[in-house]
Amino acid sequence: MMFWWALPLTVLLYLAVKKLARHYKSPLINTILLPALMIIGIVLATGQDINDYQAGTQPLHYLLELVVVAFALPLYQQATKIRQQLAPILICCSVSVIISVGTTLLIGGLLHAQPSLLASIATKSITTPLAMSVSETMGGIPAIAAGLVIIVGMMGAIFGFPILKLAGVVHPEAQGLAMGAGAHAIGIGAAAEVGPVQGAFASLAMVVCGITTAIIAPPLFHLYLWLTLG
Repeated sequence: MMFWWALPLTVLLYLAVKKLARHYKSPLINTILLPALMIIGIVLATGQDINDYQAGTQPLHYLLELVVVAFALPLYQQATKIRQQLAPILICCSVSVIISVGTTLLIGGLLHAQPSLLASIATKSITTPLAMSVSETMGGIPAIAAGLVIIVGMMGAIFGFPILKLAGVVHPEAQGLAMGAGAHAIGIGAAAEVGPVQGAFASLAMVVCGITTAIIAPPLFHLYLWLTLG
C-alpha cells in the first residue's frame, strides 16, 4: 500500500507546507523538515514498511541527481561576481572548514569522545555523500555522518537566515556563502528561495567547502590523534 502512496503523499505534503510557508513567514515552517516529520508519523502510525516508502519515492532520488547538476546554472549566471571575489571566497570557505573541524575536535577532546565518533561528526557541514566518504577514510561511521549532515542542514535551513539577520549580515553574497558553508545542499534550497544571488553563492560555498574538507579534515584529525593519544 505505502509503495503506491509514497510518491503522491510526499509531493502533496511538500506543496501543502510550501503554500503554508507563503502565508506564515516562520522559519519553523520548513518545506523539508515538516513533510519529513509528517511522513515519519504516518509510517509509524500505520505500521507500514519504510522500505516500501523508499521504493515508492525512487523517482525522486533520480531527480535529485539532476537537481545537483542544475546547481551549476545559478553559478554560471553569477560567474562575473564570483570571479571578482574569488580569492576572498576561497579564504572564507577554507577558514570556515578549519573552524568547523577544529571546534569539533576540540570540544570532542574535552568531552573525551571516541575517535570514531569524532571522525563521524567532523564532516557534519558538507553534503552527505562527501561526508560519508571522508568520515569513513578517517575511521568514522558513515551512517552517523549522514544523519548529522541531515540534522545540521535542516537546522541551518530553519535558523540560518534569522541568525544572519540578527548578526547584521545583509549582503546577498555573504548570506549565500554562510548558508552553503554551514548547511550544504539543504541550505542551498533555503538560500535559493530567498534570492538567486544567495542560491548561487551557497552552491559555490558547498562545492568549495566539500573539496576543502576532504583535503583538510584527515590531516587535522590525525594531528588530533597524535596529540591526544601519542
